[in-house]
Amino acid sequence: MIDKIQFLETLRSLTEIAKVSENPLSKEDILSHFDGMTLTKEQQEMVYQYLLTPVEEREKKDTASDDSTPVEDDTTDENKEKNSKFLEMYLEDIKDLPRLTPDQEERVYIRLINGDDYVSQSISDHWLSTVVELAKKYESYAVSMEDLIQEGNIGLLGGLKQLLGSNQKIDVKEYLKESVLQALENYIDEVMSEDDMENSILSKITLINEAKKALAEENGVIPTVMEIADYTRISEEEIASILRLSLDTVKEKE
Repeated sequence: MIDKIQFLETLRSLTEIAKVSENPLSKEDILSHFDGMTLTKEQQEMVYQYLLTPVEEREKKDTASDDSTPVEDDTTDENKEKNSKFLEMYLEDIKDLPRLTPDQEERVYIRLINGDDYVSQSISDHWLSTVVELAKKYESYAVSMEDLIQEGNIGLLGGLKQLLGSNQKIDVKEYLKESVLQALENYIDEVMSEDDMENSILSKITLINEAKKALAEENGVIPTVMEIADYTRISEEEIASILRLSLDTVKEKE
């Protein structure tokens, strides 16, 4: 069975590479990033299809599934169709992971705090389904459930590393829960900040274009950056930067 956290992290990394790569990734390039993970033929084909799909088309599909509800044991077929194949595969696989009894939990937490790294894997396996449940609390935000789960898993691993050998008298269960929730909230804040920044830039581009049009109609000539700055109350440096950004965007589309 492949490492679920490592698989999602690798897939996400490859997605970012595919977005900025000038040339499509080859199957060999893709498979090389999963070195050390034993993927079935079906899993390999799913990865190929996902990453070899044009980015624009894939983003449309991801956006359509962003508001979907993660799969539970009793999830209907209708809801399953809204989730990506990777999320379906992940949720199906973690169902088979062993769960700890309350007594076992208490014992492995003590061993973790005392520095026994061997129990980290069993604790991680036990917590993966809990991370999914915690991620559901944020499913109303415009982010993919896959990314939420991945960020939650990273928070889980970070919490485990902090507790390992700490010799603290602490509620381990509550600490790990807070580590996951903090990672999820940090990711949401990051995404929202990026969206706000993009919206701010778009608003300024619109304002600058309206100013150029108004000043040109008023004076009969194309306005200078200084005139636009006086009209919009945006600094000349920022206007020049935004105009360059707009020009680069147009060239990319051409």
